[in-house]
Amino acid sequence: MATALAPAAVSAAPTVEEVRIVSRIGGEQVASDQPKRARRDRGVELFAVLEVEDRGRTRYYADVDRIKLGAKTFRAEPLSRAPMHLVTWWRVEPTAEDLSNTASGRFRFESIKYQETPIWGAMNRSRVDADVRPTLTTDRGKGLGTMRYQLRVLTADRVVESPGSEARAGRGLGGLSKRVHRVSLRADDSYVGFLTEMYGQPYIWASAGLSDRRHQSERLEGSDCADFVTYGWRRMGHRVPYTWTGGLPKLTRRLSRVGRPDSDGVYRDKRGRALAYPARGDLILFPRHVGVLVEDRGIKGTLDDADLMFHTLFKSPEMEEIRRTAYAGRRVELLRWRGHHPQ
Repeated sequence: MATALAPAAVSAAPTVEEVRIVSRIGGEQVASDQPKRARRDRGVELFAVLEVEDRGRTRYYADVDRIKLGAKTFRAEPLSRAPMHLVTWWRVEPTAEDLSNTASGRFRFESIKYQETPIWGAMNRSRVDADVRPTLTTDRGKGLGTMRYQLRVLTADRVVESPGSEARAGRGLGGLSKRVHRVSLRADDSYVGFLTEMYGQPYIWASAGLSDRRHQSERLEGSDCADFVTYGWRRMGHRVPYTWTGGLPKLTRRLSRVGRPDSDGVYRDKRGRALAYPARGDLILFPRHVGVLVEDRGIKGTLDDADLMFHTLFKSPEMEEIRRTAYAGRRVELLRWRGHHPQ
């Protein structure tokens, strides 16, 4: 999108017609306009691309040799050879951590509000390392999670922008178009590691999609608690449907009897027997809520309210002790995804 600054005479001078963001995961040779999901240890580089019309010919300028736009790969010329310009980089981030698809009184895909915020340290840089830490909401991922980006380029007579907060996804979604460049950084390739890609995305009551592939969680727009835990399992390659907490027992194996917290914080069954702590990545199911166990912090080998779980509940995903959640005093069941074999 281009915004003219002032009337300009028609000339044969090269003009910047469009700007784009391309990116590559560490170690790759070609930078593309496709969204990236990468481990944090590999990182993702973002590159500014200027599309210039020069006497009837389209030329691409970027400080990376090869760029891929859609299905086509091009050789790029150094950005220093492009017409005079000034580059600015912007995050496109959610403005709130909590929304509901039933806020209107009936179900609909509520529009997620996004805002562009400047990346001050990237002024006039042709490339930047992707930083997914939010600035408008609490940073719980500490360098893990998902962020979207916009590029704005000031030329002699106009401002040219890549798609930003105005580029909506359309029917059946509440977020942004795929044309807004997206990067996700995760901790590792484990189940819990894939869940860290959801850091920074809002909690969405009744998150949904017209299909599993077009689900809000699949597109990293946000999720409710059940869709959050399902997202990570799908990222592991398992073809399970997105569901609600009541549907999870059909997709998992029950590991324990029903337990309730005692005065010492230990979860016990109705006979007073303590529930054993299962394994990292197992599910802890409450009435209408679910989380993922990530660390046995309390009495070793025993499930208690000092143990750490990963969940989302009226705010973006976070890891916290069970006792610090609104469900600390509720009954629980322990579940394991079918096909999950913890070490």
